[in-house]
Amino acid sequence: MLRKLIVPVLTVAGAILCVLPMRAQVKVHKVVFALTSPDEADWKLTLNNVRNLMTGLAPEAVEVEVVSYGPGIAFLKKNGSDADEILKLESMHVHFAGCANAMKKQGLEPADLVSGVEVVPAGIVEVVKKQEQGWIYIKAGR
Repeated sequence: MLRKLIVPVLTVAGAILCVLPMRAQVKVHKVVFALTSPDEADWKLTLNNVRNLMTGLAPEAVEVEVVSYGPGIAFLKKNGSDADEILKLESMHVHFAGCANAMKKQGLEPADLVSGVEVVPAGIVEVVKKQEQGWIYIKAGR
């Protein structure tokens, strides 16, 4: 009798243990935008794409990082045309990173950037590292 009871119990327990890991895995979309353009139209397009991405994938989890380097570093200036929108997106957990090499070339200091922007040593290296970690690459702008 005990043997007849153990087999069904172990079968059910095994099925539960197989299903639990599948339910615990939540898809997280990880997307990195590389912004190198000095053109404000490209900046606005990038911001729209970030918003559309987050809206389109909701309620699924999305991690977004916008990396600005080269002439695109101007996008992150705290007195720039999109500073308020960058702050709004930061409050939605969008991460912004600026290239220290580009900043140096343009005479910018971290204090010149929108609050919350992370300064990375090299923007291109940041993009490569994200891709190596499985992030999806999007060329920002046109």
